[in-house]
Amino acid sequence: MPSTPLSRERILAEGTCRSYDAREDNPYGYLPSIVPGVVFSLLFGFSMAWHAYQAYRTRTPWLWVYAVGALGEVIGWIARAVATGCSYSVPLFQMQLASLIISPNFITAGIYIVLSRLLPLVGTDKSPIRPRTYLYIFIAVDIISLAIQAAGGGKAAIGFSKGTDTSTGTNIMVAGIIFQLVSIIIFELLFCLVVFKSLPQIMASRPLSMLCGATTISVAAILVRSVYRTIELLQGWRGYLITRERYFVALDGTMILVALLVYNVLNPGELLRKADKDKVLDATPERNHEK
Repeated sequence: MPSTPLSRERILAEGTCRSYDAREDNPYGYLPSIVPGVVFSLLFGFSMAWHAYQAYRTRTPWLWVYAVGALGEVIGWIARAVATGCSYSVPLFQMQLASLIISPNFITAGIYIVLSRLLPLVGTDKSPIRPRTYLYIFIAVDIISLAIQAAGGGKAAIGFSKGTDTSTGTNIMVAGIIFQLVSIIIFELLFCLVVFKSLPQIMASRPLSMLCGATTISVAAILVRSVYRTIELLQGWRGYLITRERYFVALDGTMILVALLVYNVLNPGELLRKADKDKVLDATPERNHEK
């Protein structure tokens, strides 16, 4: 039997924390499973603590962006875990939606900082854009796309809770995601250009090789997630992808976890510091005489 929209009056009358009924529609289009919610909450919590420790231990303030991004993921996945028993709760749906939209932006901000710190080590002539300009342009784009997505997502969620048309909010949200996807693709092309032009220097430095490898993995994971989210929302709130949790788990949660964990294992702050130290040593008269 096809599901029917859940009326606002019934939500207010019965409350939102009640048993899931497949005959009645909810914001997700399915019953969120508690297992992914709990597992991802724990894994992102572990990554958050690890990033916070690394930022504190190395006294590298910008590394905190990864911890903040992981915290947002924890909030979102906890909301999804709680939604197992409250799947008709619009506030819970909005909480997980907002948290899981906002959080990846902190990770991409960290990636932009990595490239801006990498360029002085390999030579600013390797890039058509100055190091600080990367931060100004791409972080501004992230903020704009985030504002568009948040506005669209909020409008769509309110429309759903009132039983009105959600297409306007959805279209706004899709526009924000596509805008962000295009910026990520452009950034990845610029990153690849820098790596290509600096390949001899990068291959000669173990820290730089590890940093570029980690960044490639993190950017690729973010890109996969962005492509998935774009296609998902283009299909609409009751499309094939958005109403099947396994795709969200594999192509959103897992991708963001990979993007964070790779920087836990290969900490960019430490690798940049080691690469900078190697560069200083290579510039000493004794090292040059040996060469």
